[in-house]
Amino acid sequence: MSYNTIIKSNDPDAVQKLTENIESIEGRNTYMQTINDYFNVHGTTKGCDIIDLDTAYKLDSRVTSGHETPYPGKFFSDNFANIRRLNGNIERLKNNPDSVFKGWQFRGGEAVVNLANNRLQLFFDDKPKQEDLSALKQNGFKWAPSFKAWQRKLDPKAFAAADKIGFIKPTDGRNPSDIQPKTPKRDAPER
Repeated sequence: MSYNTIIKSNDPDAVQKLTENIESIEGRNTYMQTINDYFNVHGTTKGCDIIDLDTAYKLDSRVTSGHETPYPGKFFSDNFANIRRLNGNIERLKNNPDSVFKGWQFRGGEAVVNLANNRLQLFFDDKPKQEDLSALKQNGFKWAPSFKAWQRKLDPKAFAAADKIGFIKPTDGRNPSDIQPKTPKRDAPER
């Protein structure tokens, strides 16, 4: 499964697709670790049987430009963070599906909660007017050509921003944050 796929929160196969995404990330980790191990033994990636010569040159140039290995630790830590996030989504879908953010239909398009990429994505039937594009940008949405969608990171702030944009309100007239699960209040210690 490609990382740039849309896994909607209401997809009945979401758990399976998220699991496949995790397996893909784990496969990338194994691939990167194999190359790093080869490099640590040989001092180069040339000759590593899982990559071609062009890739070996690119990876070796990373090391000469300041990294200690072809795939520095940041690659791994980012992958582990994605795995933790995807596992959290799987747990919520299995144990408490009402705690997962929800997408909605609006006049002229659809708002999608993409669990695979941790994004709130807005898909429009037609290109929005210039003032609508300005409103999207002012509220933190960015154009993602790979998805052909306007998107921002999936968190409660995304829905608060969506509340401010009138033309993407759900067709039932509520605010986008009104249809999202409420975060339980934590017991605060007394002061």
